[in-house]
Amino acid sequence: MILRRISENVKSQNWFAVAVEFVIVVVGVFMGLQVQDWNDARKERVEEQGLLSRLHVETLELLETQREELMGLSERADVLMGANPVLFSQEPSRVISDLECANISSSHVFRRPPDELPVLDEMLATGRFDVLQDNDIKEHLRNYVLFRERGRAYYQEATNELFRLHSRFPDLITVGRVPIEAGFVGRWTRLSGEGFRWDPVCDVEKMRASKAFLNEYVDNLSRIGTLIQFTEQRQEHLEELESALSARLGITALSGLQE
Repeated sequence: MILRRISENVKSQNWFAVAVEFVIVVVGVFMGLQVQDWNDARKERVEEQGLLSRLHVETLELLETQREELMGLSERADVLMGANPVLFSQEPSRVISDLECANISSSHVFRRPPDELPVLDEMLATGRFDVLQDNDIKEHLRNYVLFRERGRAYYQEATNELFRLHSRFPDLITVGRVPIEAGFVGRWTRLSGEGFRWDPVCDVEKMRASKAFLNEYVDNLSRIGTLIQFTEQRQEHLEELESALSARLGITALSGLQE
């Protein structure tokens, strides 16, 4: 309709009318583009809010998992450190307890630490990371991704060569098959048979005298210590992220309220 009027005005050389019609067309196109841009921006902000809310929930869940992981690693380390003075002949010899022996024989076990934030991986995979407008949150996420890669690389290195002490030193750690006692709580029962469990027994005198055993034991201890360090740092990264997300979403930060 407008184009037809412009054509008619050009033929009649009504240049003023042509100019008016042209301005109307330009303004109409401009307003249409502005409305489209506004609508796209609104959709992105709605999407951003949804992503931030999901990220906050997943961060809290992963933080809880990290706390449980750190507690388990710390308890494990405490048991081993309690046996160290005896193993290294800095205290009088004594019988190694069942709990200490079980932890020594499983000192090579390193579970892959949970570190996934599914919504973050989804954003990176689909190119939606830049939907986020908060530069502080984006910086926390970048730092976490870099830290996560370092942690995964260390885990690969730590599990590349495992010192399974009960296999490498069978005369120092003897694994027997014994009946499960009433009230027993333990996890080493796989394929031991119903009503039975695997029972490692440690010979403390032979352990104290074996330099090869002690060296490999210390290697396992060091790896556990590094895993604890990575878990502590991962928890710090997640607490900072959760605090930034809470500030952005206008809610009270929960990471610092849980011990």
